[in-house]
Amino acid sequence: MIYLFIKQYYKSIIIGFLILWLSLSGSKSMVPGRMLNIPYIDKMGHFAMYAFFSAVLLLDSSGWRSGRHFRYIILLIPILFGALMEFMQMTFTTSRKAEIIDLLANIGGVTAGILLAHIALKILEKFGLTAPDKST
Repeated sequence: MIYLFIKQYYKSIIIGFLILWLSLSGSKSMVPGRMLNIPYIDKMGHFAMYAFFSAVLLLDSSGWRSGRHFRYIILLIPILFGALMEFMQMTFTTSRKAEIIDLLANIGGVTAGILLAHIALKILEKFGLTAPDKST
């Protein structure tokens, strides 16, 4: 059972661990915003990582034929994970801080990830690389 879960979601699990590492590692080792002097680049990073995370999570779960409601409920995972990362930054790190705007960027990224996954599924269906979704 665990093997099947890991086999189905290994890409999402890897991305989750990457986000965990990036969220809790020292910010002095990652200062692209200061090097590039781009305002809010960290918010763009939050948006991009959570868009990617939710898109991959949705694509990983697209093989399940249990209905689209399950696939949308599973998208609570990146939202709750993002909230947990902000809480952990607030409690367990001294070089990182929790910000509500980071959480909002995460939620925006999840929304964009849903759109990206739908576009990817339509393209894959068009080229016959996946079966059409009958549950929508």
